[in-house]
Amino acid sequence: MLKKILVAFIAFVITIVIAGFVLELFKTDKQQQARYMRTRNVFQYLPGNVVFDPVLGYMTSPNLNASFNNKEFNTNIRTNELGLRDDHASIKEAQTIFLGDSYVWGWGVDEQSNVEKQYENITGQKVLNAGVPGYGNVQEVLLLHKLQRFIPLQGKQIFLFFCANDFIDNQNTSFNAFPYFIKSGEKVKVSEPSISGFNEWLDAANSWTIHSNFAQHSILWYYICAGIKNMSNKDLYRDHETTKERLNGIQAFLMAADDLFSLQQVYACSISIVYIPPAGYYQTKQFDRSYTIVKDACRKLGLNFIDLSPVLSIDDYYPLDLHWKASGHQKAARFLATSKNIK
Repeated sequence: MLKKILVAFIAFVITIVIAGFVLELFKTDKQQQARYMRTRNVFQYLPGNVVFDPVLGYMTSPNLNASFNNKEFNTNIRTNELGLRDDHASIKEAQTIFLGDSYVWGWGVDEQSNVEKQYENITGQKVLNAGVPGYGNVQEVLLLHKLQRFIPLQGKQIFLFFCANDFIDNQNTSFNAFPYFIKSGEKVKVSEPSISGFNEWLDAANSWTIHSNFAQHSILWYYICAGIKNMSNKDLYRDHETTKERLNGIQAFLMAADDLFSLQQVYACSISIVYIPPAGYYQTKQFDRSYTIVKDACRKLGLNFIDLSPVLSIDDYYPLDLHWKASGHQKAARFLATSKNIK
């Protein structure tokens, strides 16, 4: 009897091993992408990389010096006293400010290779990299207001880089961890993030992420881990409740764009919104609706609209991570540095 059980167990193990091998061998690009996104390191989820901010929700930790690695890259992250991925001199001497999320911040590339440093090298101007991974337009504009305490905006050139997922980030109210626009009677105000929400958000992110090196290499083990995780954890990006009174992502972007226009009028600064096409655009050559919305808003408000889609190619994006490689940063910087492209 014991021998039969042992044989059955060995047969079961062999079957699982063969099944895992077959699944790994014939996995689709979609499966590989999903596995990577749930097993990768996300900078803002890693311990010590971000701190609570009562206005912005969170900010990259100041004076940080840490490694940030994934399957396709190995980088070192250094921040200044404001928590920005730049040096101290850029705070006081900046002629230009770059606002945005992980693209501007330089996810996947060394600091000297990111779009801000490349732009500095081409133009000779001092630029402040005010990109923060995970930010939406609401946080980006609030950060610009915060920076006014350190940098006068008068006459500055300001670039806000827009990604299609900003509409989602703009309305993310999970745990009250992030600021968002909320209706209050006939007025619209900005919510106040809470430290308890910040901590709950990081706990949820850690619970949702699959921390397994084996799952990164075995699609079968990834599915097993994902199944177990899904029984006790909501999807971090879709399933958490949002506040009904909040403006949706598009409305929030338009509010943020109005604010930028006001700053442009008051401080005589030049503000441009830079459209970053998602990697998928180069497979379909079809823009999503965000392109038209952003372009029309710029035209109506008199903000510069800069479209990077003719400049980049699919080869400028990491196949799995979908952020820019160094070549993407270089092309974007060169395009921005050519004044005729600003219109």
